[in-house]
Amino acid sequence: MGELRFELSTDLDAEKRESICCHLRAHNHARSPIFFAARDEPEHARISLIITAYDGDGSVLGGLIADTQFAWLKIDILSIRESSRRRGIGTQLMHLAEAEAIRRNCRYAYVDTMSYQAPDFYKRLGYTQCGFFPDWDSHGHDKHEFMKRLA
Repeated sequence: MGELRFELSTDLDAEKRESICCHLRAHNHARSPIFFAARDEPEHARISLIITAYDGDGSVLGGLIADTQFAWLKIDILSIRESSRRRGIGTQLMHLAEAEAIRRNCRYAYVDTMSYQAPDFYKRLGYTQCGFFPDWDSHGHDKHEFMKRLA
């Protein structure tokens, strides 16, 4: 095997990434072959779910960016323009996303948020905290992870 050597760098090209990741991928595929085979089927592909909210003159008030795959809705972004907040738009967006996720046979929803964003909002919508990372941004703000079992 030769002398063991380690290299620390800040550069990662596609070839080096693949030479590192291939070992974990092989391990995962060997340990969960049914999941990985199913994940590669077209009917299990990740599907985007984007909902945009507009005001009466057609201006974008905000929206929700998510995707669904298997039994999960994963919400990436929920954003409402400052002047339109606290009018129920976020709640409506969440309800629409959850309804569409159920239509897509999802049973769960996941979202993460920062302490200065909306943890109480998600709690009010029935989400349960399933993860917590103190000082996530190294500036005193915590990250909260939430999930919800969909009806």
